[in-house]
Amino acid sequence: METNRSKAVKTSKKIAVGVLITLGILALALLILNNIAESKIKKSLEDNLKRARVDYKKVDVKLLARNAEIINPQFHFKNKSIKADTVELKDIHLWEYITHKNLIIDKVDISNPVIKIYPASTSQKTDSSSAGKSKFKNHILLKDLAIQNAVLTIFQKDTSSAKFHTRLTEVRMKDIDVNKTTAKKTIPFSYNLTLLKSDTLFLNLGKRHTLQLASLAIEDSSLVVRDFRIIPKYDKEEFQQHLQTEKDRYDLVIDSIILNDLDWKYENSKFEIKDRLTRIAGVDFKIYRDKLQPDDTTFKPMYSQMIRNLPIKLGMDSVVVRRMYLQYQEKLQNATQPGELQFSNMNAEMANITNIGLQRKDFPKTHIDVRTDFMKTAPVDVDWDFDISDKQDHFQISGSMGRLKAEQINEFLKPAMNVVASGEILDMYFNFYGDDENANGDMRLEYKNFKVKVLQKKSRNKKEIISGLANLLVNNKALNKEANYKDISVKRDKTRSFWNYFWKCIRSGALKQFL
Repeated sequence: METNRSKAVKTSKKIAVGVLITLGILALALLILNNIAESKIKKSLEDNLKRARVDYKKVDVKLLARNAEIINPQFHFKNKSIKADTVELKDIHLWEYITHKNLIIDKVDISNPVIKIYPASTSQKTDSSSAGKSKFKNHILLKDLAIQNAVLTIFQKDTSSAKFHTRLTEVRMKDIDVNKTTAKKTIPFSYNLTLLKSDTLFLNLGKRHTLQLASLAIEDSSLVVRDFRIIPKYDKEEFQQHLQTEKDRYDLVIDSIILNDLDWKYENSKFEIKDRLTRIAGVDFKIYRDKLQPDDTTFKPMYSQMIRNLPIKLGMDSVVVRRMYLQYQEKLQNATQPGELQFSNMNAEMANITNIGLQRKDFPKTHIDVRTDFMKTAPVDVDWDFDISDKQDHFQISGSMGRLKAEQINEFLKPAMNVVASGEILDMYFNFYGDDENANGDMRLEYKNFKVKVLQKKSRNKKEIISGLANLLVNNKALNKEANYKDISVKRDKTRSFWNYFWKCIRSGALKQFL
């Protein structure tokens, strides 16, 4: 019995020793494989960033979990630099890499990356133009990418100030794919963006304005922007010191912009954006122009031409604007205060704002319907149609305005034209149609006791003789009559905007009534 027990003990010891040796060999093998895996991941980084300076504090590989972590990676590629706290690679397909040199990773987490892009030098631009000719043989696939708290800054030419800056609190992308086909494109990879959140965004629009957002969120097919602003860099007086010709000073605030069915892509060096319904709410838009500046005599395109020639492809089926306030101020004749026009409680619906498929026979017309209060009291309705595909830029604009007391437009007439008016306009109807060259149409205007007083420039006292002549020209005999004028004809000044064109049509019709 004891002999058998002794044999059993010896056998057990042998088995135990064998197991320990096996475990030791496996542990050693895992250690070796772990080192091999780490070196291969390091090699992969070097191979896939050939022209970049790659630096990192540590690469930690866990073979059994098929995970890796890169501590403090820093990438420098031409005019771009990227650094992050950590990059975690989870579920690496090691066998695919070992056998086919393809890098496939199920999940990548990047923490606190800082991305800086500087203006490219001439040599870098030349080098990048030929970069697409290089052959990319391997395949990189990141199935799920998550980025936390990223900061992206694009610098201007002097590299001391930012042209663009944003902080991305969260970004999620799926199926980031780099292969020999995508490597030849401007964006050398395909991807599916599922989530992007920013809590600040800044864009320098040039010498006079900046653009800022409080927040931006893209999730699947929706986009939400909060507190959109275009901000002038200078106050009204200093703004003029930075001009050579008259320019508009914009001050714009939009509470929210919402796209519910966003579809966008970048293809063939063109950005394309589509949406079925865009909602814009809470708009406060103030425009100021100093007419004492020299005229800007450059060509001003019609809106249809501007949309047709946009650098991006745009396909907005429907755009709805709610709760808009528009103020236009114009300084003339060295007046202390500028003339002012106001449009409040403005609501608008726009259909078919698109420049996609301009050659198709069934290209849709753009229709814009606007309802607003002019100078806070007079209701105004406008219907406006044009064809973006039409290179002659044909349009039709019609509408009406309700009762308006003349005193309410003295805020504009007095400082801008040195006159004040009394009486009231009972109603106005208009219908104009035309193209980039000429406009024609008809107009009906009813008014009551309409009188004009011309003021002294300094004292603002009325010039009685001139005022009397002006009032003689006002046809008060049409007091309670409807007067229709169908022979209104206006030639467009192409150095002026569409709104100047439209105003000339209104003015021409009014003069036919008053004189």
